Amino acid sequence: MTSTMRFGICGHPITHTLSPRLFAAAYPQSDYSYELLPASNPEKAIRLFIENGFTGINVTSPLKTSIVPLIHRKTPQCTAIGACNLILKQEDTLVAHNTDYIGVAQSLTEAKISVKNTICLLLGAGGAAKAAAYTLLQSGATLLWANRTPAHIPNPFHGHTPIILPFEEVANHLPACATIINTLPQPIPDTQNLRFTSKQTILDASYSSRPLEQQARLAGARYICGTRWLLYQAIPSFTAMTGIAPNIRNMETCLYPN
Repeated sequence: MTSTMRFGICGHPITHTLSPRLFAAAYPQSDYSYELLPASNPEKAIRLFIENGFTGINVTSPLKTSIVPLIHRKTPQCTAIGACNLILKQEDTLVAHNTDYIGVAQSLTEAKISVKNTICLLLGAGGAAKAAAYTLLQSGATLLWANRTPAHIPNPFHGHTPIILPFEEVANHLPACATIINTLPQPIPDTQNLRFTSKQTILDASYSSRPLEQQARLAGARYICGTRWLLYQAIPSFTAMTGIAPNIRNMETCLYPN
């Protein structure tokens, strides 16, 4: 590995992303580059990757699912989830990876949350949601999965049959749910009226808008910000990119400067 390798993140919008700062904190003594590749369609993202000589790129919304069919090879986890958040170039081959599911699992583990034999609610049906669903089902949870367009939820998923809900039915099932994972990037009317309890745990994927934070804290629920998911997916992602373990302490400081 040489210090001239180029890395980056593709998606749209990405001007708010913390990933470049996080990468710089992970490798403060290197001259690796980590750049923004604005792209709202997968073909453009792949073209930017190849034409600009990148070694690896992270993938964010809205490309995590749509970019997968364009990649030559997929890891088993990426294939099972149907989404990727990391693409690496190996000689002339592009390989799609998924570390988002690790981000979910580690966020829950850190909070000492076990979802085994519990009912969990998942909001959204994009790439992040699919990674969360994979983690929950692998961990032995019963999955309630809601989206404004229920037909966008894969069924079956990873050999399981989730209980699919339209948003108007979520409130009726919410009291039975121990853990709620929200992958919707912004607050929407369908979720703003949800009433949580102090016995529930809420994980927001979005660390910038934090759509459910106020409701969770008002209810006394345990709230996990998306920065934990961001950190724990980034650690294996950056290692896969560079072949070097990142400086996790610096990454933590970058996320929580005060």
